[in-house]
Parts: sequence; C-alpha cells; structure tokens
Amino acid sequence: MSFARFRRLGVRARAPFLASQTRRHSSRLSSCLSVSPAVREALESGAPVVALESTIISHGMPYPQNVETARQVEQIVKENGATPATIALIDGQIHIGLGDAELERLGRSGKSAIKTSRRDMAAVLSRRLLGATTVSGTMVAAHMAGIPVFATGGIGGVHRGAELTMDISADLTELGRTPVAVVCAGAKSILDLPKTLEFLETQGVPVVAYGESRQFPAFFSPDSGLLAPWSMLTPEQVARLIKTNAELGLMTGQIVAVPIPDEYAESSAEIERAIDVAVCELEERGIKGKECTPFLLERIVELTGGASLTANIALVKNNARVASQISLSLANMGTSFQWQHKRKMSTRARAKRPVLVIGGAAIDITSRIGATRATATLSATSYPGTVLTSIGGVGQNMARAAHYLGAPTYLVSAIGNDAHGHSIKLDLARVGMDPSYLQLQADGARTAVYNALHMSNGDLLVAVADMGINGMLSGQQISDAFGRLEPGIVGLDGNISMLALSTAIVLAAGKRAYVVFEPTSVPKCTSVLSALSSISRSGAASSANGLVQIITPNALELQEMAKAALDLALVESAPPARIVSEIANSRCQLSVETVRAALTLFPLFPIQIIKLGEMGVAVVSPQLHDQSQPMVRHIGPLKPKQIVNSNGAGDSLVGAMLALLHSKQIAVSPAGHIGLSPGDIDDMVLRAQRASILSLESPLAISDKLTHHILYDD
Repeated sequence: MSFARFRRLGVRARAPFLASQTRRHSSRLSSCLSVSPAVREALESGAPVVALESTIISHGMPYPQNVETARQVEQIVKENGATPATIALIDGQIHIGLGDAELERLGRSGKSAIKTSRRDMAAVLSRRLLGATTVSGTMVAAHMAGIPVFATGGIGGVHRGAELTMDISADLTELGRTPVAVVCAGAKSILDLPKTLEFLETQGVPVVAYGESRQFPAFFSPDSGLLAPWSMLTPEQVARLIKTNAELGLMTGQIVAVPIPDEYAESSAEIERAIDVAVCELEERGIKGKECTPFLLERIVELTGGASLTANIALVKNNARVASQISLSLANMGTSFQWQHKRKMSTRARAKRPVLVIGGAAIDITSRIGATRATATLSATSYPGTVLTSIGGVGQNMARAAHYLGAPTYLVSAIGNDAHGHSIKLDLARVGMDPSYLQLQADGARTAVYNALHMSNGDLLVAVADMGINGMLSGQQISDAFGRLEPGIVGLDGNISMLALSTAIVLAAGKRAYVVFEPTSVPKCTSVLSALSSISRSGAASSANGLVQIITPNALELQEMAKAALDLALVESAPPARIVSEIANSRCQLSVETVRAALTLFPLFPIQIIKLGEMGVAVVSPQLHDQSQPMVRHIGPLKPKQIVNSNGAGDSLVGAMLALLHSKQIAVSPAGHIGLSPGDIDDMVLRAQRASILSLESPLAISDKLTHHILYDD
C-alpha cells in the first residue's frame, strides 16, 4: 500500500544519500500508520481533513460522555464539509481516523490509556500499548499523514513558577518544529500566559486571534488581557497563512485562537475563581508534570458543579467547526502546497477550476403565520407567528449550496454600503466563503431584501422583493473575477442585468467553462435571451447556440423563454406538432405547451432541467449517439419528511448541480459537445434532489446540513 503519498519526514533531501535515507524511512514509517479508508480517500483526493486529539476522550471527561462528545465533534466536522481524523496509538500502530469500536475502547479505558506526546510515541508503539495523543503527539501524527489542520480544546503552555521548575509543555516546542495549524481556545488560565506567548514568539510560531478582536483567549475566558500578534476574520485568511507558511518552507505550526462562544463566556468569572482554588490545592498536594492538567480539570468540574465541563465541550465543538472551515478553504485553493517532505495533493485536485456564481445576494425575511387559517379568512391585521431573518438571494443561495457541498465556490454580487450588506459579507466569511468578490455600491444603494409571508403549512402567500441593486453589478467586476479565478463552472442568476449576463457568457465561452442559468422568475427569465441576442448581433460569438449549456426553469419560465427566443429570431421555428404530441404523451409529465417550449429552446440550451414541484423534474438533453437530437424524460420526486420552508429548494438543486459538475471536471469541447451522457445527467439530477429535500425540511433557504456526503454517499 502506497503511503508514500502520505507525506513523511521533515528532512530536506539536499544530497543523494539524504534522499535515499528519506525513502527508506518513508517505507518503514508506512508500517506504523493505519489510516482509515475515509481519511485515506479524502487525503488522496485533496479533500479537507481535520485532525482530532484523543487525550480529551481518555482524560478529559468521564465515560460515556467522552465517547458521545467525540462522536458529536466528528459529526460537526462532517457537517462543515471535512473528514474527521481522530488520532490514537493502538496495538503498535498510529491510527489516523478511528471507528466506533476504537472510540469505545479509548473511552472505556479512561486514564489507563497513556497520555502520548512526541517523547512517548516510540515507547507506546514498541510495547503495543494504548496511547491517547496530546496536542504534541497529535501534531506529529497529523504531519506524518499530511493533515495540516488540527482542532483541540486548548494548548499547554508555560506553567506558573517555570523559572524554578522548567515546567513547559511539549506542545510549545512541537509548535516550533511541526507545520500543523492548531485551532484552539488559547491556553488555559492556570498557566503563565504572558510567558507562554513569549515562548511561542521565541519558537517562531504565528499566533492568530480568530475573529474581530485581537485579544488572546484564555480557554474559558474570551479575553486574557493579552493581545495576539495577529488577528484574522475569515477561514480563507487563515488558510492563506498556512499555505504561505508551507510555501516558505517554515517548519513551524500556527495557533488559531478562537474565543469561547459568547453564551458560555458568561460563566468564566465563576470558573476562574474555581481555577484559583484548584491551583492552590495542586500546590499543596505537590502534583507535578503531566498529572497537573487532568487533576485541575477534574477539580474545576467539581467546584463549578459541571459548568466548566459544559463550557469545555462547547468550545471544543466550536473549534472543530472553525477548523473544518479553514481546512475546506485550504482545499478549495485548488493548487497544491508542499511541506518540506514534499507532500503533494493529487493531480486531480490540482487541476480543478472553481465554481463562479454571478447573481443576487439579499437579506431574506421569512414570516410564517402561526395559526392554521384559510387564505380567504386573512384580513388587514397582525397574526401571531414566527419571523426568521437569514442571508438569501438566488445567486448567493446557489453559491452557498455549492460551497456546503464541497465545491470551491466564489460569489460575485452587488451589495449596499449598509447594515444588510455588511451582514452578508460577515456571514459568507463565517461559513468559509471568500466575500472579497462582493461589489460594494455607492451610498444610497440598498442591499436587496426579499420579504416573504408563508401560511402555517409553509406555502408562500405573498412576497415583496426589493432587488434593484442587482442591476448595478458591473462588467468590470465580472471580468476581474474571471481573470483571477479561471472558473470551470459558471452559475448565472436571472436577477442580474442583460449587460452582466452578456459579459459573463462571453468570458465563459473563452474559458470553455460550463454555464448554468437559473431563470429566477417569469419576469426575469428572458434576460438571458436578450443577452444572447446582443452577443449574436455584436459578433462576439459566431452563434448563440450552446453558449449556455444548462438552464433550470420551471414550466412557466420555460414557455416564456421560448416565446422570447422566437421573437428575437434566436431560433427559426417551433417544432412540428406531431413530435410535440408524441413526447407529451410519453409519460414525461410535461404538457404539450411545455414540450413545445423545451424543443424550441433545445438548439440554444442543450440541457434543460425543468422543475415540476411536487412532480419532480423533467430533463431534456442530447441523445447519446446523436447530439443534434433531444431526449426528454421524467425523474420522479423525493419526498420530504415535512415541508418547513419552500424558499431555496430550487436554488439548492441548482447549487448541487454546480457542485456535481465541478466534481466531474468536464469542459465544453471546441465543437460544442457537452461531455455528459443522458445517464450522467440523470444521476446528477437524482443526487441534486437530495439537497432540495434538506432545504424543504429546513427553516433556512439553504440547509446548513448540506455536506458533500449528501451528494456522494449512496
């Protein structure tokens, strides 16, 4: 088994004999690593992976709470688009990624498992003992496996009185020599925090406060009273730091210090008092070395009545979420970065071009009447119900769904210089997307708002859309994004102007990128036809046919688009009535009018995914052996357990199609061939429907439960 791909030693092969030594050592090292299939697959494909320590399981809390928490943390990593890799030493091997049985064994063993740092690894392995990795041990193992991001609770540091005892955690020296980013809640306040930061500076370790404040957190407290050297706001900023550190060949880790969530910070004063009591007891009992932290944590739990344990679990989960987003951003950067031991992502991962979505971003205000009432009984008064504010907009929804589903995705959109616009930027950064392609409009332009009122069963009653800003998106902004990102898949939202659509379509054709157009609504669905007509008249393309490969209308939008295509002379004529009738009668679930529209538009748009609501989806695409001839078929619906919100289901489907197209990495051929068989397209639609169902079952337009597992786990 080729663990040569699993990135080994931190040795620079400066001469032939050193290179041969490295190869021999790599071969021996492969027998020490046991990498789970899920982690191996993720590493080999360049997908995001987050390392997790195991001392928190064995020594951090009692059984069965320890195992339950470990599983919850792994699930959080998965929900945020990464693969968890909990690390432990079991039966003479370093296990990278644990199964249920291994987690259970570790949890039941408790403190009989050996806390394993770098110092202990060889002894534990050679004696085939059960070892729970500390921060230091986890960093060593993660680096061996090629995992650059690690989530934990907090790091060790310089102990109080270290000028006499020299009690300094091995975590700090490990950070100075092992290039793994440690996402944590800072260091525990039982330590000498000023000396800890000084020691990290001596070791050359970048310390980053994550969020809007530069305050270095002190585990249970978001504010230690000390400033971190750096602060970063988004996962992408941290990912660029990690990537640049590796490109420079700096063999140091990084600390990403994430403050404890606000709702748990309120108990920090009580916990700090308990810490002071526990430290006094520690000194009185003469407890030293690696037994200090377990004693203190256990005693603090007792003194706080469990409040410290609750806060501890919350911050670990929060750190896992942030680490997953950083790892995803790192993977989404596309090009490989190399550690000193020549870790390389697969060719397939390096070659992928990102998804670029150009469209609207908005604030969604979703109101739902609480009592069950018939629409006819509503009158001009107020009703009890619920109101949810979230980030929306068709383009933003498509981009968010594609991002959640694992595709590197960028959004180009226009926002106002107002509170709503800043909320959108912050929220995109929060979920790990790069907000730098949002175009801030001049003062006076309002960020788009979509205000929808739903009946108690989730059906839309009425909505008001203030979307005028979407027409202000400039062609220069779009051109800049194409030049910087070189996208392979482009998603377009009918809310943007005809000029913006024309610019994007021409640029995409030059890149041989797939273009997917979401019509948005009947009034806006014809904008793409106007754009194609303009392109054709200007001579920017020899033909309008096939410049947009996929459209995703509903039946009414499709019919309106067909009328516009005929009016603009983009197509010659409607298809013969006999052929239309034959297809409409072939159980494709389409009316005669819709079939006529689909066949009319087929020369322009070779793939049509027609949304039929409760009836599922109809698909039009070229026949397998004759791409000039259409093939029409029906794909039945998946059924949601409960419809909570109908906003965003269609956008989720389109976003999933963007992610699936990205995974296939196809390009439009010079001859215009689409590179997808009918079977490929049908499989993609079936998988994309899973994303729609999750959004129907969620109060959010785009369900935060979307992950790449939704699309690819059968």
